[in-house]
Amino acid sequence: YFNDYYRLKTIVFVAITIGVIYFVYTILNPGPKTVLHVTSINNSIDMETAETLENNLSDYLNLDKDKENVFIDTTLYLSDESTMTEMTMASQQKLTTLFYSGDIDIFIAPEAEFASYAKAGFFSKLSDQLTTEMCSYFADSFYHTQTEEDPAKGAYGIYLKDSMIYDETGQPVENPVLGIAVNSKYAENAVEFIRYIFELKK
Repeated sequence: YFNDYYRLKTIVFVAITIGVIYFVYTILNPGPKTVLHVTSINNSIDMETAETLENNLSDYLNLDKDKENVFIDTTLYLSDESTMTEMTMASQQKLTTLFYSGDIDIFIAPEAEFASYAKAGFFSKLSDQLTTEMCSYFADSFYHTQTEEDPAKGAYGIYLKDSMIYDETGQPVENPVLGIAVNSKYAENAVEFIRYIFELKK
C-alpha cells in the first residue's frame, strides 16, 4: 500500500510536470501564424485542391513557412432548414464564432448558403476592398444583394465559375460564391487570394 501510494503520487507529479513543460513550450514556440484563413462550405473546394492551394498560396504570398501559413477549412457543411442535422448546427456555431472573432478572411459557399450570410452583413462590400481594375474585371461576376443594415444593393461576392478552383469545363459545383469577411484580419491577403485563383496580374 505504501509503495502504491508513492507510485501514484509520482505518476501524478510526472504527468503535471509534462503538462507544464508542454504548455511553456507552446507559449515560447508557437506554431505558424495563419495569415489567410479560407472557409469553404459544402465541398465548394475539394480537400486535394485545398492542400495544393495552401502550398501554392504560401509561395505566392512569399510567406516564411516556419512562421506563417495559409489554412483552407473544408470540414463544414450546411444543409437547408428542412433537413437540419447535428453537423449543420455544429457548423453554424463554429462559423458564428469564427466570424465574430475575425478568424475568417475568405468565405466560399454555394449561392443559397452564401446569400443568408451576405444578407446578415457578414461580408465586406467588394468595392471597398478591390482595386478599380479588379472591380471592372469582375463587373459581370459580382454577386449583388442587400444587407439588413443597407437597403442599397452592393457587390458582396464573386461567382467562381471562371476561377482555377474548378475543372477545365468551368462548371462550378452548386454555383459557389466567394466573399471577404467584414472583420477580416488579413483583407490584403484575401484580395491576393482572389487575384491568384483568377490568375490576375499584380
